[in-house]
Amino acid sequence: MPATARAAGAAGTADVAGAAGAAGTAGAWAADLGRDGYAVLPALLSPAEVHAVRPVVERLLAGPLDAGCARPNNTLVPLRWDDSPVAAVVADERRVRRLAAAVGARDLRWISGYVSVKQPRSLPLWWHQDWWCWQHPVSYRSGAAQVALLCYLTGTDEHTGALRVLPGSHAAGTPLHAVLPAAHRDPVTGDDPRHPAMSDHPGQVTLRLRAGDAVVMDYRLLHGTHANRGVHRRDALLLNFAPCWRELPPEIRAHLIRHPALPADGELMPATGWAADLLPRFDGLRRDLELDRDAPAEFTIG
Repeated sequence: MPATARAAGAAGTADVAGAAGAAGTAGAWAADLGRDGYAVLPALLSPAEVHAVRPVVERLLAGPLDAGCARPNNTLVPLRWDDSPVAAVVADERRVRRLAAAVGARDLRWISGYVSVKQPRSLPLWWHQDWWCWQHPVSYRSGAAQVALLCYLTGTDEHTGALRVLPGSHAAGTPLHAVLPAAHRDPVTGDDPRHPAMSDHPGQVTLRLRAGDAVVMDYRLLHGTHANRGVHRRDALLLNFAPCWRELPPEIRAHLIRHPALPADGELMPATGWAADLLPRFDGLRRDLELDRDAPAEFTIG
């Protein structure tokens, strides 16, 4: 890893405080995404940019939230393409180039976004992966069909809800895959920290990051969070992308283009700016695919 790794028993901690974040290092991050399933992008947002977006996030969280936003130990507030927190990240061309290099993008397109909130005094978010179409052959290509970019608005460590990942779990089945509850459903764990969905695992890495740092993950990577034992929320912007839109099978694009975060049919889109460059386009018939969010217990990518 380009970030400093520090042993912590069977697990590890990646501390990017002070790590170089210049665009010139992007090639090094790209190697990590392919090998490990994630890459750290230190200082993706400047302190001024973090400060500017926080009031917008506060207003979003103060308003009425859809019941579908809440899940145990994590809240996701949907963002549409024209919401200002999205532009706060993707309107900067240098930042987009840095992300594109990190994920090896050949046709980077924005798909969806959320404000991700981990409340104080909340339990861990259980281990899971976010890919939704495991019955399709695209799932077993070496390159990620989708990636998630998590931009932190508050600092986070193992005591305040930091992300924990299992490097390489995007590319091969692990013992944890075989014992996880059904994906995106409430696992029957209660508050038992010993349940495999909630506990630490050998080989995991905890990402201790500062406000403005980001991590990008292959959708297939197993990840979760530590408990937030602090007295403050852990806030982040979660933006999802297709790195190689044109290379996705048409049925995958036909499904993704229907995401409610994207412009609806007939909705006017700007002819210039980030939206013109990063919003996906699809001329075929839009249709939904059957969702299959449960990774096989045994699989190999590539």
